[in-house]
This record gives sequence, structure tokens and C-alpha cells, in this order.
Amino acid sequence: MKYSGLIALRRMRYAMFVVLLGLAPSIQAEISVHASISNPSPRVREEVLLTLEVVDDRSMLEMQVAPWTAPGFSLRPLNPSVERIKTDNGIRILHRQHWAVMPLYAGAMTLQAPSVELRATGQGRFSLTPAPLSLDVRPLNPLLPVDVPVSRLHLSPASLPAAIPRARPFNLSFTVQGNGLSVRGLRHWLDESLHDSGEVRIYPPEIRLVDNIDPARPLQQQAEIRLTFEAGTSGNITLPEVVLPYVDPQDGLILHARLPAAELRSEHPLWLQVRPWLPWGLGVTVLGVLMIFAWRFAHPRWQAARQRQSNLAALHAAATPKDLLAVWKSIPQASDASALHARLNAACYGPISLDEPAFRALKLACIALVQSS
Repeated sequence: MKYSGLIALRRMRYAMFVVLLGLAPSIQAEISVHASISNPSPRVREEVLLTLEVVDDRSMLEMQVAPWTAPGFSLRPLNPSVERIKTDNGIRILHRQHWAVMPLYAGAMTLQAPSVELRATGQGRFSLTPAPLSLDVRPLNPLLPVDVPVSRLHLSPASLPAAIPRARPFNLSFTVQGNGLSVRGLRHWLDESLHDSGEVRIYPPEIRLVDNIDPARPLQQQAEIRLTFEAGTSGNITLPEVVLPYVDPQDGLILHARLPAAELRSEHPLWLQVRPWLPWGLGVTVLGVLMIFAWRFAHPRWQAARQRQSNLAALHAAATPKDLLAVWKSIPQASDASALHARLNAACYGPISLDEPAFRALKLACIALVQSS
């Protein structure tokens, strides 16, 4: 009996727990999704910006955009972004996903943005789908080539050298900025614009397409193009003009972006290598000639001054008239002084020897004459 009562009490407690759990309020995450288009009335093949915004109350644990396709549109994914925003309900996290969307047909079209698969605190996994978008796509002239971009193009050339080597390849780089660019289309129109001539040979261009170059203009693309030429003759040569067509989205008319023809000078490769060093070579040559002339001018004077100092030291060291005469004979210019020479001979070989004051006076006279020479 006691055992049956214990079981009944446990069942009563469990039922009460279930009732309390059901009465407890469930936690609801506040997450919204919204899609927008930058231009609801584009032209055919004109890229527009599709933005998918998810506003999260910081309860979202995981977000993933479901794989999707848009029939009648060409898609190009762009960089996403995340930022904190302040709303009336507090701080929220704004997630943005961007695509460049290109309509391929004219008329009224419906664009269904992709669904977002989420996992949030208190709700598990669920999916949100934004409302579809309506576009009124304006037609283009059906005779226009399909690889002409419907966007204004801006060409920016790099600086050109003053001269190029003859019979050797050299490169010319420039950039193209616009929307809806493709490597295939750019290559086609460059081949149409550039042709070999008797002066210049043109190699196939190298094209690299870069997306997401400017966060403020997500649709903007940049094509980095390198053209390789080879000059076949020396002298002045003319590089051909670069012409790229595009369609103005405003009126649908075809226009052209241009890089004007450039004139360069083609020279022998060896001369191009030597010419930059000519000013240095000329300067070194002039400096060498000046140094030679300076050496030829200064060296004899330096030797003469050094010899004079040696002669003066020898004259000061002379202790007898014969020593003084021996030094005097080794001095070419001083030995021509006949008066002093005769006095020295008389002092050495004369009948009367010189006393100390007379010898000192004769030595000072010899020294004075050497110093003045």
C-alpha cells in the first residue's frame, strides 16, 4: 500500500512539472530579412546591385545563404559586410550580402532573392525568405553585340618611356574601369582595335579582371591590361589607338572609350643601355682630364718645394765650408749664383780659413738665396 502511494506521489510531481514547463514563456528571437535592388528599371545586360539584409538581435548563432539561382539573370557575388546599428529596440547586428545582378531579357521580371538559413538561441534552426522583387527591364538595340558592356568605361594609361628598344618586346599597361566587364569581351574588342603594321608587331594582350575594388561602389570592376609590342624599325614609330565600345545605360546608344595613338622613338638596344650612362661617362672623363692637368701643374711644384726643404735642411746641417760647398753644388739653380759660389770656393780652398762668424754669415747667405728661389 505504501509502495502504491509513493508511485502516485511521483506521478503527481511529474505532471505538475510538465504543466509549469508549458506555462513558461518561450524565448523568441527578433531576426528579420529584407531584399532590395539598386535600380528597378535597368537595361538588358546592365548590372544592378542586389542587397540582402539580415537584422539580428544578437541571438543568431549561425547564418547561411541557401544555394540559389535566378532564372533570366546573371549573378556575380560581391563582398559581404557586417556592422552594428542602433535602433529603437536597442543595438542590432546588420548583415549584408551583395550580388551584381544582370537581367538577360527585357520586360517585367521577378527576382526572388535567396532564403537565409538561421540558427538562433531558443528557436533552433529555421529559414527566412524575403519578398520577391519586381523589375521593369528596358530593351537594347538587338543589333548591338552581346559582349559590349552596358556601362561607361574609363581608361587610364600608364606613363610611356621616352624610347624603346628595336626588335625587342616592350610592354604598355593600362586599366579599364566599368561594370559588367568580361575578359572574353575585352579581348575581342582589343583584337578588333589593334593590328600589326610595318612598324609595330602586336602580341596577344594579357587581361586580369579584379572585382570588389571599391566598397563605396560595389559593382565597379577593374581590368588590368598589358599590351606587348615589338618595334621592327628604328626611328619614330606610332602605337595604334585603343578603342573599346560600351553602351550608355541612359539612352542605350553605343559610345567608345579611347586611348589615343602614341608616338615613341625606337633605338638600338645597345644604344639604349649606353645612353643613360653617357652623362656619367662624360663627367668622369672631364674629371679625369682635370685631375691630370692638376697633377701635371701641381706635382712639379710639390717636388720643387720638397727638394727645397731638403736642400735647406742640408744647408742648416753643414758644419764646414766643404760640407756647405758639397750641398751647394747639388742645388742646380743655386749653383749658378757666381758670387756665393766664388766665396764658397775661397772659403774651402783659399789661403785664409774662415772663422765661425764668417762661416755662419756665409751659410745664412746660401740659405737666404735658396729660400728666395
